[in-house]
Amino acid sequence: MIPPSTKDIMQIASSKYAVVVAVAKRARVLSEQNKNNENNRLSTMVTEALEEISNGKLNVELLPDSRED
Repeated sequence: MIPPSTKDIMQIASSKYAVVVAVAKRARVLSEQNKNNENNRLSTMVTEALEEISNGKLNVELLPDSRED
């Protein structure tokens, strides 16, 4: 898989860091679902999570900041 460019990532969400967090959370879920699989590799889960998000199967939503100014 060719990793998406920063330009492509910015179309998914307004924050590239939000995309990174979303990919990490999805990869963790995929890893937990496949923990009994001997061929389970974290890099495979991260790639699959990135593909799902970049293909629009999952949406990244930013929550409003709860900090008071």
